[in-house]
Amino acid sequence: MKDIRIAVRVTAKEKDKIKSKARKCGLSTTEYVKQRALGYEPRSIPPDALFLCLEKLGDLADKATSPELDVEISTVLKEITAAFLLPEKE
Repeated sequence: MKDIRIAVRVTAKEKDKIKSKARKCGLSTTEYVKQRALGYEPRSIPPDALFLCLEKLGDLADKATSPELDVEISTVLKEITAAFLLPEKE
């Protein structure tokens, strides 16, 4: 349950910069500031081409002919997700 608020004063220029960075990450200003304050580096929204590639890899994983291949594809999917989609802890 979220019921505590932290107010921070910023200049108009700082607010615009924070809002712009949050928008690039697909986050609300509040979520962006919260992630940054907690030591995370939110990532910008990746291009649609990345999601198409992930979908194709997922389809390959569904058609995997061996457990080893399935594990390798799953590993690559996790690496891509971590590298491009998940916020990084500083």
